[in-house]
Amino acid sequence: MKPIEKNKAQKLVKKLESGNFDENDVDNLFMRLRAYSQGNRLFREVADFVAHNDERNRGIANESLEAFYLSFKFFQEYTSPKKSLDITSPFPLYIKKLMKFQIDKCKESDLKQKFNVSKKRLKCRLDNIFAEDKKKQVVTMKKGKMSEQTFRAIQHILSFIGSQPAFEHTEVVSELLRVIKANKLVVEDAEFLKHSDRIVICVMLLLHEAKFEYGAHKQGYCRISCEKTSISHNQVFVDKDGNPVEHDESFGKLQVLGYVVLDKDGKDLTICYPLMTTTLDTEFWCDDHMFVIEPLTETHPHYLHKKALFDAPLYFTDDGKLGVIQD
Repeated sequence: MKPIEKNKAQKLVKKLESGNFDENDVDNLFMRLRAYSQGNRLFREVADFVAHNDERNRGIANESLEAFYLSFKFFQEYTSPKKSLDITSPFPLYIKKLMKFQIDKCKESDLKQKFNVSKKRLKCRLDNIFAEDKKKQVVTMKKGKMSEQTFRAIQHILSFIGSQPAFEHTEVVSELLRVIKANKLVVEDAEFLKHSDRIVICVMLLLHEAKFEYGAHKQGYCRISCEKTSISHNQVFVDKDGNPVEHDESFGKLQVLGYVVLDKDGKDLTICYPLMTTTLDTEFWCDDHMFVIEPLTETHPHYLHKKALFDAPLYFTDDGKLGVIQD
């Protein structure tokens, strides 16, 4: 890094340490250090979002969404209708890709204990066993024998369908600090970490409403949300005898949801999962204007609920929180 560029990056680090920063400062720091990420893949992912914020076709988030999409595509086409997959006959190419994504979800120790194979080795075996015809979008088993152990490993990786967050907010902060130190910038960890939650809010805003292209029925996308977007408001809860009881309810923690769209009988089926998780309390880190109180339904106007407005355009407020952009 040229001395002048290092000096600019150092000034940004000091701004984040002081707490006197906005989303532009966070974006600029990621961009300044983007070419010097030193193998920190998650840091590079965030920096790439600064550079290409509208649509992504690669990276950690894109791979996570594609894996989730393929999981449910397989569930829809095979698991749900109880259709068996015959790997000795040509089968869809996407299933081989799904197999590799599923391997990544497995624990290395479990694969070695149950099937005496590592993640890397099992992926190599898939390539050695199955030939790809990208024109026809099918996979064919090559001549030769497959070991019983490998066959059972394939059965295992296709036996579970699920999702897991691509990353959590502490990982983002940790990698940012690692890159800062790797580039020999001066940073006081304790002072920097005092403001890490606000930095995370800025990162979440980078992901908000981003679109992803991975060859699916329709593009995937991300949105900031929380564990529970609506809670009851000023309602009295009673037990079976009519006695008032305490009822604690909260919006939970902030998160970024990833959405995929499948084609189900000619109609869109949208499914979501937590792409990025945090420990940030929703009501604390959202501006008051992020919430509205309204009737639960038109037929029950006296039953009120408090709703978080994550489907509106969001921004980083002067207080360092999430806010709704007013028209």
